[in-house]
Amino acid sequence: MFDDVLGMATLCSEHFRDGVPDAFGASLATEVLDPILKEIDSLRIFNTEFQRQVLSIDTSLADARGIQGHDHGWDR
Repeated sequence: MFDDVLGMATLCSEHFRDGVPDAFGASLATEVLDPILKEIDSLRIFNTEFQRQVLSIDTSLADARGIQGHDHGWDR
């Protein structure tokens, strides 16, 4: 999801930079658009790590449930 958002934001930013080549446009790009792009990239990285942690937790829970079921004879 964030990959798509970052791609679209980057494309819009590039389009803006191409359309407003003066100093005011450059300052807007530097002071507004660049921080937004960095924030989106940070969210993308955070989301990737979050999804990795969720998978790890789900795997650990499944393992624990398997052990618990085995200890109580639930696998028979």
